[in-house]
Amino acid sequence: MKKLAEFAYYLVSTKPYAVIIVIFAAFFLSFGAFLHVETDDDFESGITDPAVLNTLARFKAEFGHEQQILVAFPVEQIDRQALLDLWRLVQKLRALPQIQGIMSLLDVLQPINRREQFEAYLQDFRIENLREMLQKNRLFDKFLVSADGLALQIVIVPDLAFPDCQKQLYNELNQLLPAYFGAREYHVFGYMYFKERFFEFIERNNLMFITLGFMLCTVLAWFFFPDIVVLMLILCAVGIPAVLTFAIYFANGNKINIFTSPIIPFALIISLSEIIYLVSFFVRTHKHGNRSYDLLHRENFFRLLRPCLINALTTLIGFLSLSYSPSPNIRLFSLYTSLACFLSYFVTFGLIFSVLKLYQPKFSREVQKERRYGEGIRRSLRNAIFRHTGKVLIISTIVGIMALPFVFSAQKRNSLEDSFSAADPILASWKYIETNFSGPYQLLLMISHPAPLEKGFLEDVDRLHAKLLQMPEVNRVFSLVSLVKSFTESFSSGPEIPESEQLIFSILEFFDARGVAEMVISSNADILLMRVAINISDDFKIYELGEMILKRSRATLPSSAQVEITGEVYSHAVLQMNILDNISSSFAAAILMISVVFLLVFRRLSLSFIALLVNFYPIFFAYAVAFLAGIPLNPSTAIAGCVMSGLIVDDTLHTITFYHDSHQRSTQRRLLFTMQQMTWPVIYSSILLGLGNAIFVFSDFKPFAYFGAIGALIVVIGVLGDLIVLPGCILAYDRLKNARKPS
Repeated sequence: MKKLAEFAYYLVSTKPYAVIIVIFAAFFLSFGAFLHVETDDDFESGITDPAVLNTLARFKAEFGHEQQILVAFPVEQIDRQALLDLWRLVQKLRALPQIQGIMSLLDVLQPINRREQFEAYLQDFRIENLREMLQKNRLFDKFLVSADGLALQIVIVPDLAFPDCQKQLYNELNQLLPAYFGAREYHVFGYMYFKERFFEFIERNNLMFITLGFMLCTVLAWFFFPDIVVLMLILCAVGIPAVLTFAIYFANGNKINIFTSPIIPFALIISLSEIIYLVSFFVRTHKHGNRSYDLLHRENFFRLLRPCLINALTTLIGFLSLSYSPSPNIRLFSLYTSLACFLSYFVTFGLIFSVLKLYQPKFSREVQKERRYGEGIRRSLRNAIFRHTGKVLIISTIVGIMALPFVFSAQKRNSLEDSFSAADPILASWKYIETNFSGPYQLLLMISHPAPLEKGFLEDVDRLHAKLLQMPEVNRVFSLVSLVKSFTESFSSGPEIPESEQLIFSILEFFDARGVAEMVISSNADILLMRVAINISDDFKIYELGEMILKRSRATLPSSAQVEITGEVYSHAVLQMNILDNISSSFAAAILMISVVFLLVFRRLSLSFIALLVNFYPIFFAYAVAFLAGIPLNPSTAIAGCVMSGLIVDDTLHTITFYHDSHQRSTQRRLLFTMQQMTWPVIYSSILLGLGNAIFVFSDFKPFAYFGAIGALIVVIGVLGDLIVLPGCILAYDRLKNARKPS
């Protein structure tokens, strides 16, 4: 290790130009990987549960895809004008190449493609017959028309064979619908549409994060070190690891997604935090020492090489703890943010020390700043730690105990309201369609039986209808029974299930000719599909509801029937449950691995335990405050703890390493010397890390905003722990140890 360090310093001190050229050459060459940047819109790639995947694959093989986009809008009444407007909108939609089929109230009328013919067809008696049919036959109730007849809905079936169908259709609808409706109210939703809206936020936030990140780097670098050369050096050292990381990311064929987009600001902040710490050491040693600049350069290199390497390792642990996630996207985030840490360490030392070998900066303003504020801050800290050690520790303990109930009473929630702001149109569309129609989310039950068209079995299915409709979360249940009873209600004495299987099959053929039967039965007529429309969007409640529906279905139907639950909504809920469970395990693994690092570095159980306590106390406390403020526990918020567990240890490691390596005669003197030398570097790096997380708070996408708020709160509490609680614990332990010694 010593020989490697000597070789590294030989390169930056004797061949600085070569090191700088190599780093910048790699930087410029990496831009070629940015020619094909794409956004990944695939949610389902993270599902690893074999049973869920097999059921979903079986559904797609039997019924095709379930993708639908719903367009709903109010009408004064179902009259001539409303039907003409509906016809005009449907014709415009049919012209879009990304659409495979459309269902609307027009399907119960004669299909006419010319406006003049349709206007002539809409006689008053036909409109009156349509109204009477809608009142008598409830098949279309809360599906194509609302229960009160004051809203219509169009069901759009996309053509997934069309290239990039999801994005293309999303863009086409966002151009067509506003132009068609103008100032009139309309709502559009659907799981496919929602996903694209989701990733639209990601793309916009990526641009915002990059912009804010570099602005933050520039402003803070100039504020801390007002030297134009140092400013350019810091910006290059910050940007190069981020660019190299994403160049490798794109070169391996990866796409940007919700989990990997934060790699950009994290790479910037990780680099900037380490750079500010390194440069602040030059300030401190230049201010307090009389050594030559070359000696200062060498001493700082070797003094910082080891603690910064340890910091890089603990940061890697925090991110790599997520590498066992069932979601490939989270694993990508874990791997490439760890790569950013790795590149940041080597680029920082190589570039910073090579440039500072060639250029000696002036830090006069920084010296004045530290003289003006530094002594006052250190004096306040000394008073708190040395005069009130017990009070500081008692207050910290009491606050921590008070926070525990809030941590363990966290509300698990991952609904639409936890992703989008209250004013977002996507929420208004969800509420409108959920209130007036049966959507927009559905759980799908695949029911297999030896005789699926037998009257007795269909009566069991009908009883299941009634039981599911008793559940408050269920809006509507639609199956083959719905079609059969609707037919008999229209053409016989009332809604009933015929005795003859042949008659049931004939009814099925009637609806098959209209393209409806495929919604409720497989092509071989051996699997029934029950569509359960629900009125909740919280993934965790959806999962629980799905399990309840499955249990009730198996209890109601005969033992000869096989029931499976599937659908994108349910599968995504399972994925979110798996991710959250895995993040909890990852957090525990991060604590264990960081504890091992502490033991290996400090070789003292007492210091390792104190360091662990000081670093994980802020995480639990921050979560307590977040949950008290109403922020829910979900994958987006839970991941903050894993990530920050590797980031906030940096200042603790620097501080304890400095304390451990100092040669003062007593614990008190070592603490005083450590505080004198480390207060400002710790404050600087904490400001950077805190503001880096605060960038996310400005996001209009709630998962990012929650993540940033929790991360920033962890940093604020963490810096108080490093500056007050950490030395207080060390001092209290030393006093306790001395008190136990025999006099």
